[in-house]
Order: sequence, then C-alpha cells, then structure tokens
Amino acid sequence: MPSTMLYKKESEKKFTYGRSAEHNFRKHPDSGYHISKVKLWLDRTIKEGLPPLPPNMTPVKIIGDYLSRMHKDISKIPKKYPKFRDPSRYRYCMTVPTMWSEESKNIMREAAILAGIITKYDEPGKLLIIDEAVAAALYAEDQSPELNLTHGSLYMICDAGGGTVDLAVFEKDDSSGTSGLKEITMGTGSSCGSTFLDARFEALLREKVSKYPNYSEKDIQDALWEFSLVIKETFVGDQEEKSYCIKKLKRMYIQGHPDISDDETYSLDEIHKKVFDPVVDEVLGMIEKQFAQIGGRHLDVMFITGGFGQSPYLQARINDTFGSRVKHFKVIKDGNMAVMRGATLFGARPRAITQRILRRAYGIKLCSSNDMPEKNTPSVKDKFHVYIHKGEPVSEDGWITKHIAWKKDILPIVSLYAYDGDEPVPEYPSSQSIDLVAIFNTQFPIDDRKGVKYDILAMKMRFGLDKIDIKVNIRGRDFEYVTVWDVTGEKTTQYYSEPNPPPSVKVRKLWLMDAIVKYLP
Repeated sequence: MPSTMLYKKESEKKFTYGRSAEHNFRKHPDSGYHISKVKLWLDRTIKEGLPPLPPNMTPVKIIGDYLSRMHKDISKIPKKYPKFRDPSRYRYCMTVPTMWSEESKNIMREAAILAGIITKYDEPGKLLIIDEAVAAALYAEDQSPELNLTHGSLYMICDAGGGTVDLAVFEKDDSSGTSGLKEITMGTGSSCGSTFLDARFEALLREKVSKYPNYSEKDIQDALWEFSLVIKETFVGDQEEKSYCIKKLKRMYIQGHPDISDDETYSLDEIHKKVFDPVVDEVLGMIEKQFAQIGGRHLDVMFITGGFGQSPYLQARINDTFGSRVKHFKVIKDGNMAVMRGATLFGARPRAITQRILRRAYGIKLCSSNDMPEKNTPSVKDKFHVYIHKGEPVSEDGWITKHIAWKKDILPIVSLYAYDGDEPVPEYPSSQSIDLVAIFNTQFPIDDRKGVKYDILAMKMRFGLDKIDIKVNIRGRDFEYVTVWDVTGEKTTQYYSEPNPPPSVKVRKLWLMDAIVKYLP
C-alpha cells in the first residue's frame, strides 16, 4: 500500500490514505494536500528536496494519522478470531529504514501512541522496532529451503523499497540448536528507492512540457501514474525495449497534444542517464561498501526484496556487477511484502538474531558530590568512559564489564549515554553530541570497611535491540536493575534489586515484617 495521504483543505481531520489517496488526487489534483514520502522527513541525511507538508502539520502527526487508519483493521481481529479477543496480549512490530537514527525511531513510537496502537504507559517491549534489512532477511531465509543454507552460510539482503534501500550481511547461526542469524556487517541504508525514479521522471517531464501551456496538471499526473505503475516496473534498458517502453512513453506524452512532434519526446539514452542510472548506481555503490566490510569473503546468496527489488533493470545491473562474488542470486517472490512478513516472524521470536552490530557507542559518566573541576580543565564528571564502540558485534549472552571505584560516603552517580558519531569517540563529548539513556542509583546497603579506601564495583551490561540489561557485583553481592530501553522521553533514576540477598538481609526483612504485623488491625 502506498505511503500517501490526501487531506481535505477545509479540515485536517478529513483525509484518505493509501491507494484511495492516490486515486482521489489523480482525479482532482487541487482537492486537497497530497502527501507522499513523508518518511523522508525522518531521514536526517536529507537536507534538500523534502516533500512539502500541509500548514500546521508535522511528520509525527501525519504518520500517526496513517497508522490510525491501519490500526482500524486490527480491531477486526477479535471478530474473525475470537481466541485473540484480549488486546493486552498483542505485540506489535514496526520496521524502519536501517540508516534511521534513534531519534527517528522514537518519532515512530510517538506516532504509534498518537494512533492508539500503544499507550505511553505500556512497557517498551509491546512495540518492537527493528531494521527493515533484518526483517527482510528473516523472511527471505524462511522462503528459501531449496538453497540448503547451513551453519556458517553467508548472505546479503538487498531490500530495495519505494523510499529507501537497506542492506546488511548475515551469517546463518545454528550453534544454539535452533536457527538464528548473526549480523556480520553494520547495516547501511539510503534514501534511493523507486520513488526517486518517479521524482526524476517528473522533473524530466515538467522540463519538457514547460514549452506547452496546454499541458495540464491532470495530463502530468496521468503520465506520472503510467510511469509509476507500468514503465518503472518493466523497464529493462536494452535496445529491444524501444519497441515497448519508449513507444509507450512517447504515446503517453503526446496523447491529446498534436502540437508535440515525435522528435521532442524521450530517447532510451535520456531515460537511462536522467532517470534510472543515477538511482541504480547509488544502490550498486552501497552494495560495494557491504562487500568492503566482509573483506575477501564471497556470498553464498544475495537476496533481493522490496518493490524496487522487482525491477528487472536493477536486478540485471546487480547481477552484472557482482556475479563473480555471489554463488546465487534470488529475487524473493512478493518481495514487497518481505519486510512486513519478516517483522511478524521477528515479533513471534525476537531472539532469532544471535549477534547484532551496534549502531551507537555506549558509555558511562561518573560523578559525586566531591567532584570539583580545576580551572581551565574538563570536569571529571564529564569524562565519557566507553563501554562499547559503534560497529562492534554484540550477542544475547555477551556481558561487558567495567570496574568502578565505589565508596558509600561518596556515592558515585552512574549515568549511561549513547554516542552516534564516528570514531574516535571524544573523551569529553559535548552535551549536544550524546544522549542520556539512564541514571543508576548506587546507594547499595553495604557498610564501609575500616582501613579500606573503597570497594570495586563490577558493572556488567548486555546490549540488545534497543534495550540494555545491567547487573552489578560489589563485595560478593549481586544487584540488578530493570531493563533499560534506549528510547526518548523523560529519564528517571533506575533502582536496584537484590535477587539473592545474604541470610542476614533475609532475617532483617522477616523481623521487619513481624514488627509491622503487630500494628496491623
């Protein structure tokens, strides 16, 4: 379904979405505010050429409206499947382009709240947000039993959609006894999907018809519709195609306009150079960068998914360029549904990814009431102690430990931050370049020991998909914190619990309970 909206000019509450919006806009171009490619507003790498937004509207509001209409279909589930009548048991999985920042992902979470899919009080795991490349990979492998992929098989996913192209390399991992995936490269993505072919063709068309005032906006929209639904999906790019695609483009262009001569229409070379090749070349460059991350290794298979992935011209160029480094190419049938169906697989079994490549660096800052910065020197509390670097692999079972000097009367405040920039990570990053993830209370019920300046606090962290687990060990006692989710919003101090307190603590708790019971009515 197209990610398009059509708002009535008289009220932002009246709108259609998807194919209905496309159809209504094509028939009546001046009937309202037509919005397409709104997700591009969440791609921080795009600075120019963004689609206009209606007055007083924001991306989160528009996406929220779109999701609210989609969510109406979910409300029909109990009627068809009475077994699933309880919405509190639902888990949602939303996919986003690989190159999106955490801020952009969180805007999608805010839009889901506006749409009524979740509430701000739901625990974050009710809505999972994963990369589109991961979702497409899960579905592609699920649909390819004939390839006999075994433990250690290496494959790339090229998910070429309408707005973005997302890529990543995975290795099949059966080490745990169940089928899993290891992410081998840091996934990359770019806004170079098939809608950019539409934009380039529109620019070429408007340039040509600018000389003909009788060429109406409806004529232009009809031509764009034909290109998007027919020409774009069948374009191969060879000379034989002149008998079909180019003739069809010419006929569409001059229809009803006898003043336009045949010589003033399109040539195959023009369609190549001005429409298809700039976009396809960018995709090929992205694939080359993925190969650079795996060194000299060859791929067992490259899966091609997404609506743009069905383009025979894109498929041919990929095959010609990388054929010597790939054993098998497979275009997934119904590839435009691969991300959605892969998200369903992930929602049912989130642990399917046994290794991830981090998109952010994480580290901690320490401070106490005794921290006093010296003149003209950075404060100790501003020093960023890196836990893990961007691009490093992490697994569900991988704990990373840092040792921190701890003394009860000093009580260091431990804060977890994330850094999105490139290496090297600055020792004293600016407050604008890092994001606060969580603050930890470290006032553990442990008394100071005579003659001991400080104890060593071992702080362990395990990094997963947008979530971080934290454990602490000090003087032989283990403490745990509630799972931290790397999402935006107000940050509150995380408090610890002690899963296995020593006998003396248990006795003290029982004594307190007995004392309380005496005063109960």
